[in-house]
Amino acid sequence: MLNPPRRPLGWLCLLPLLISCAGPALRGGAGEEAEERRIAGLEAALVALGEGVDRAEAHALAVTAHAVSRRLAADYRVAPPARWHNLLVQVGARERGLCYHWTEDLLRHLTPLGLRTLELHWGVAHRGSDLREHNSVVVTATGGAFAEGLVLDPWREAGRLVWVRVREDRYPWEPLPPEAW
Repeated sequence: MLNPPRRPLGWLCLLPLLISCAGPALRGGAGEEAEERRIAGLEAALVALGEGVDRAEAHALAVTAHAVSRRLAADYRVAPPARWHNLLVQVGARERGLCYHWTEDLLRHLTPLGLRTLELHWGVAHRGSDLREHNSVVVTATGGAFAEGLVLDPWREAGRLVWVRVREDRYPWEPLPPEAW
């Protein structure tokens, strides 16, 4: 009797690896509803920064930050996780995608919103450390303390925007002076 042809099991073994390395659009599988919930969550967190924060302004910032983060991930051709992508940039396989690139580009898109009740800051943690320095956008209510701000970080999850209060984050954030931007 002839043995039936064997299918290589190697491809099946690689499947979990390929799925785990998928970009944000494939990993979450969330669709429009989940994206709308994430935008609403960021909007609520921005409004909670202070009594004077305008909800329409917070909404515009939330929508823009999410959309730009996704677009930058595509533009950078992100290969998650973030630290792996950093290595690709360092060896010249990718042009952009380090945390400070995300910060520069996100600020470039958020600044034209002309925010009145919210302020944008460049946050830096472990400044000057070759391996540990991290940069991100920090949003505060106008005139609010930096430590009470909200970190907007698309780098951490390779284009899926993460936000967290400065004081609750694992990074020791400090404001980068505007003249250093």
